[in-house]
Amino acid sequence: QVILLLNRRGHNTYVSCPSCSYVEVCPNCSVSLTYHSANNRLMCHYCGYSEKADNKCPECENEHMKFMGLGTQKAEEELKLLFPDAKILRLDADSTVSRDSYATYLEAFSKGEYDILLGTQMVAKGLDFPNVTVVGVLGADKAGFSEDFRSFERTFSLLTQVIGRAGRGDIPGKAIVQTLNPESNIIEMAEKQDFDAFYTEEILTRKLMIYPPYCDICVVSAQSLSRDIAEQTINKVFENIKRLIETNYSAVKVIILGPSAASIPRVNNHYRYRMIIKCRNNMEFRKMLKEAMQIKTINDATVWVDMNPETII
Repeated sequence: QVILLLNRRGHNTYVSCPSCSYVEVCPNCSVSLTYHSANNRLMCHYCGYSEKADNKCPECENEHMKFMGLGTQKAEEELKLLFPDAKILRLDADSTVSRDSYATYLEAFSKGEYDILLGTQMVAKGLDFPNVTVVGVLGADKAGFSEDFRSFERTFSLLTQVIGRAGRGDIPGKAIVQTLNPESNIIEMAEKQDFDAFYTEEILTRKLMIYPPYCDICVVSAQSLSRDIAEQTINKVFENIKRLIETNYSAVKVIILGPSAASIPRVNNHYRYRMIIKCRNNMEFRKMLKEAMQIKTINDATVWVDMNPETII
């Protein structure tokens, strides 16, 4: 049996016009719409918006829109063409919507009812199938190109876990990783399952850049239906922090990145601004931050704090 990992659901990741370069984007969010072939709709994975897919460009009326990028649904189609006799099981958020479907599918795969298991990261962790002798990772580079300081850690973790799914029985296993950068240290260390080498390299980078565990990360965010109000709100908090550190809290040491727009500036019609604070999460810092947050918000503006979040994207 074979396990293939592609950490991108849907059929195509975006749809564009080859004539005028128009891209179908969500009207509520700053992201492109993903094409889902099961219902022939373009969908937003952030707010849930969807619309019927159309081959006609709304800008220049060209009738040959291009469906670009690879998702699990497209990969499943390609596998059926390449291996017409193979029984293929796709596991992602779209195929496991019903209750207990995930466990039911995995049980069927363990009984040998399927030859190829294709899925997102849910197929990478904790699975023990003795008959799996080949594991493939499609597009391994995507997870590493991220502004999150944990991106290398997540890539290494995901690769080591999925590679470990092959050869767990009596037959030796093989792992194949698709990458544009085969000389990557991350891939090489994941291939060798060399956790010590990865830690040694990653901890040095964290120390040089002052990231956890050498500090705590505090993300202060503001959002509003108005871009200007969201920006003004986060700037008020920033000015308060600067003033407090220069006066009553001179002992509090921080490094502030921002304020700036979030990596996805608009979600569900709300504009989002934030600042990333490298700090020590002690009582004095929390007291200072609480005072800085004492601002009069405008209309629908919302401000919140996330200490040591799972991701800073």
